[in-house]
Amino acid sequence: MVRWIAVFVLLPVLASAQEAFQLPSGNIHCAVHDGSLRCDVLNFTYQRPPRPRSCDLDFGGAVEMRAQGAAALICHGDTVANPMAPVLGYGQAWQGRGMTCTATPQALRCVNADGRGFEMARSRLLLF
Repeated sequence: MVRWIAVFVLLPVLASAQEAFQLPSGNIHCAVHDGSLRCDVLNFTYQRPPRPRSCDLDFGGAVEMRAQGAAALICHGDTVANPMAPVLGYGQAWQGRGMTCTATPQALRCVNADGRGFEMARSRLLLF
């Protein structure tokens, strides 16, 4: 007689909900943590902005914004890239926490409740 044994694995759960997505190219990844949306472009061809003197880490490929206020480039030593994150297909939008991101084959455009945001692509980065 064959007996089946069910095995349950408990994985740690983050104290705060974290949402994440990536574009179909796998080159742009975003995640929400503590009310901030951060998006990273892994490979880019646009001219890297000048690194602030206070930044000893990577600069120019990661943007962060909240539901209100301006988006900003951040100094970072990590990434939000997660190859297991759900894919936000071209023509689809992600909404959450007072922000909306729309994916197209040309770029990812994210806007907050103030109408501020950014447009990110391999070839360009625009903060508005």
